[in-house]
Amino acid sequence: MVRLTVLGGAGEIGGNKILLEDGDRRLLLDFGISFARRSRFFEEYLAPRAAAGLADLIVTGVLPAATGLYRQDLLAIGGPGVPAPHAEPAVGALLLSHAHLDHAGHLGFLDARIPTYCSAPSHGVLSVLQGVRGRAFESEFLDYLERPAFRDLRAAVGRRFELVDGEFAAGGFACRALPVDHSVPGSLAFLVRTSRGNVLYTGDVRFHGPDAADSEAMLQAAGREGVWLLLTEGTRLDVLDRRTEDDVYRECLAAVAETAGPVIADFAPRDVSRMRTFLRVARETDRVLVITAQDAYLLETLHDVDPRVPDLRREPILVLKERKQTGTYSERDYPRWERRVLARPSARTAGELRPMRDRCLLALGFWDVQNLADIGAGRDALYIRSASEAYTEEQAADERRMHNWLALLGVRRHLYSHASGHAPQPDLVRMVRALGPEVLVPVHTEVPRLWRDLLPEVAVIEPTPGVPLEW
Repeated sequence: MVRLTVLGGAGEIGGNKILLEDGDRRLLLDFGISFARRSRFFEEYLAPRAAAGLADLIVTGVLPAATGLYRQDLLAIGGPGVPAPHAEPAVGALLLSHAHLDHAGHLGFLDARIPTYCSAPSHGVLSVLQGVRGRAFESEFLDYLERPAFRDLRAAVGRRFELVDGEFAAGGFACRALPVDHSVPGSLAFLVRTSRGNVLYTGDVRFHGPDAADSEAMLQAAGREGVWLLLTEGTRLDVLDRRTEDDVYRECLAAVAETAGPVIADFAPRDVSRMRTFLRVARETDRVLVITAQDAYLLETLHDVDPRVPDLRREPILVLKERKQTGTYSERDYPRWERRVLARPSARTAGELRPMRDRCLLALGFWDVQNLADIGAGRDALYIRSASEAYTEEQAADERRMHNWLALLGVRRHLYSHASGHAPQPDLVRMVRALGPEVLVPVHTEVPRLWRDLLPEVAVIEPTPGVPLEW
């Protein structure tokens, strides 16, 4: 018997946590954060308590109260609804489609004996996230300190990662990793062979980005093997618009070419595709791309495993050296990872950038906005918003604050130019028809019922969170 349980990601965008079982074989497909659920109970200054283990997360429903999945040290702390400790983990593997937090953010709570299978770039992104955030309770992706954590008394417990490309075995299943185009490097779809037929999990996918050929190749490869059950995202299932990354490039190139002063490009963290687009615009307009130390750390980590990621050593890229701690740019003002990045000859302070501001394309967003005053952004500047629209109240509030800063600085020229990391309805329908599955289980969408109207020839089964589907 094949059983599928959507623990997270049913009727919502993100938070994918999917359990696939076939007889006594079990594996997880992603283990991400539901930001919609989390934001109902937590915010920046009201976070889950590390001292409470899993209790805050489980009592609020941010984590499912599933047995056999979580770290023993956190289970031992106990609390309302927290499962009892187990002798052996209940699943044999986690297949991680990509390193966005709505797919990978709760990895750090899983039993370390459950191996994680992912691409090399996904592992790189997770290492950067943990490196930047330090030993934060919700960011222990690669290793963790057992709780209760006593400083300097215990070594970190490492996780086992298997970096996959093509065919591999995991949790007793024969699997195949298929690269897809998305807004973060290393995104994968997974084909899992079960006793009932092939299950294809798309992760997040698009067919209009710079690496669309990867998604088309996935379609062809999975189609040749045959797909019985399709687990697919539908973030933009109700959207017809198909703006491409080339559209963003053309719009931004035209606007930047007409701008005499500095250009501010505000796009999502870790969106390397968009960074590649703005680097291309910078080259075409004889500008330099200025990025944060965190972005430089990401590029430095990923370039060696993905040559499509820009090379800091060869591209017209400068790294902003922000004023921190003492305000003197002392080496002691920065954590170790940042010191290494800022030791590059391409590092520049805001004061050093100010005389060349008119040649700068500044890849800076809300959290970097105060640097714009130091660099001298003003009436002759152009602000390009190149990310999705605000989805939560917090994001809307941050957007208002960003515009307040821009108004204060006198930046009046604004451009909105964006292409989504997710496929729109026409591409999603084309994908399903090309694959020809017998069963479609929708995840990562707020409009799952729309699949039935669009594809009456396919058996669409809407999952209920935590309720198994059986064949």
